[in-house]
Order: sequence, then C-alpha cells, then structure tokens
Amino acid sequence: MTARRTFIGIAWLLLLAVAGCSGHGATPCTSCDAAAADRAADRSIASPTADAASNTADSRRRQPIDATEVDGDDDVRDALAGEVPSPATVPDGGYLFMDHFGNGKADGWQILHWIDAGVPAPDWTVIDGDVGTVYSQRSLDVADWHISYWTGASIGDQIVEAQIRVVDFYAQAPSYVAAVFGRYDPLADSGYLLALRGDGSLIIRKRDHGTTASFASGIDVGVKPGVWYTVRLEILGDTISAYLDGGFVSAVTDSDPLAEGGIALGSFGATMEVDSIFLAAP
Repeated sequence: MTARRTFIGIAWLLLLAVAGCSGHGATPCTSCDAAAADRAADRSIASPTADAASNTADSRRRQPIDATEVDGDDDVRDALAGEVPSPATVPDGGYLFMDHFGNGKADGWQILHWIDAGVPAPDWTVIDGDVGTVYSQRSLDVADWHISYWTGASIGDQIVEAQIRVVDFYAQAPSYVAAVFGRYDPLADSGYLLALRGDGSLIIRKRDHGTTASFASGIDVGVKPGVWYTVRLEILGDTISAYLDGGFVSAVTDSDPLAEGGIALGSFGATMEVDSIFLAAP
C-alpha cells in the first residue's frame, strides 16, 4: 500500500510539472520560450490564456498574396473549440492597404528605430531583390528591434498578410526573429506579432510599450532562411490567429486585448525581405 501511494504521488508531481508549461490557462512560461538574448526587451508582463495547434503546410513554395481565401464558413474562433479554421475571406471593399513596393519606394512607411541623437537608422530600404523590388531590413542587430510601420489606418478587427523571407538569422535560436505586426500603435510601441524564429518555429507574441511576452511556446514549422513564406495574422476581438502558407498554425486569446492599431514589420537578430503586404477589415 505504501509503495502504491508513493507511485501515485510521483505521478501527480509529473502531471503538475507538465501542466506548468502547457500554455493552456497559464501565464507566459519563460522556460518554454527560452529567448535569452531578447530577454531585456521581453520582460514578463501579465498575459492571457492560450490554445495552440499545429497544421504545418506541406508546401513551403511562394504563393500569390491572399491566394488561400475560402468561403468563410469556418470562423477562426472555432480553433478554441478544437476545430482547425481556414483563413477568413476578405469581403469586397475590405482591403484598406496593399503594398508591393513596385515603384521602388516605401510610401507611407516610417522607421521606429533610431540611433545617435535621434537620427533615423537607414535599416529599412527598398532594394532590387531576386524577385523584384522588396522592402528590406539589412541590420543583423542583436541589441534592439528594427521596426517599420505603416502610417495609415488604425482599426480593431483586421487581417494582415505578407510575403516575407528571412535572409539570415544571427543564430539558430528562438531569440532571433523576423515578424509581422497587427494592431500596432507606434506611439505606444504596442501590437501583436507573428514571428518566424531562428530555431525554425513560429510564435504569436504581444508587444506592450516596448516589451514582449509569449502566450505559449513556439510551434516548429521548419522555417529556413532564404525561403519565401506567406504569413497571415488575423485579429478578431480578443482572438489572434496565425497562418503559414494558407495552413492554420495557432490561435491565442488575450484577456486584456489591445484596442486597435495598424501594421508593422520588425526584426531582432535577423535580416528580412518583404515582397508584399496588405491590411484588410474582415
């Protein structure tokens, strides 16, 4: 009988240990998301519950932007009930902004990062890439984020989709990321971000006044430098969902959601290129 009680006690301890890093119904777990190099910028903040699922796309080929629209029968919030949603359909007139940087300019884009007495850093520029003109961030900086934001509409519910590729990571570690932001407010430096990470994973994070925190651990989707990906961030009410190449990856809920914002691009310890990006109202 004593041995049986000891066995049961050990089993309960193991269950509790696993639950502590599950990302379901818990605050962010720093041991799950070991981004040590970004820790100074990722101080712990109060964070909501999360649900995540993996549906890695079989193909990592470059796709036409927004080529994965569906009939809208599957609501993205079904993910929280255990169903795998499809990307939301953008209604007629729903596109608020789209940029392919085809004119060789980044009209309406501003750089948040600055150096030396407030002089803007020339880290984001439009260049001629191997697929045409792209918006490029070429500073492999491991000390600070490099963010560029669009100065247009600020809305609540939104769909952000972009074709991006990581040129290089500083190291194959989760600390180093290339990201697309939604509901981004440059004055508060706050928003939600979908990040491709140096360890090959994808993660949804929340940035709040310059600090970031994770809802759950990242999901391995085999991210590699040099490969083009279509990334989509859908923010509907308190639900934030991530898609990669048309396939659902994860969804989280925020008990204290950001109200509204625009779109932005950013990297930490990574260089990246953006071929196209759009903002739409669902």
